[in-house]
Amino acid sequence: MAIYFAQMIGGFIRWLFKKCKTNLSDEIHGRFDGKWLKSYDTENYIIGLFSTIIFLGISRYCFAYIF
Repeated sequence: MAIYFAQMIGGFIRWLFKKCKTNLSDEIHGRFDGKWLKSYDTENYIIGLFSTIIFLGISRYCFAYIF
């Protein structure tokens, strides 16, 4: 479940980087060839993992000063 969520986030981030010109479901489900790894799903997973870590870090930093 967590791996699929990270792949969805990665596909969404990649879709935004492509300026929404491709189909979102194709990006999320990895229906393209991989650019820098063999599998597009693995690339989406790595992008989603890093994006989640960055988001959680920024959130923790912001909430540490609010509360």
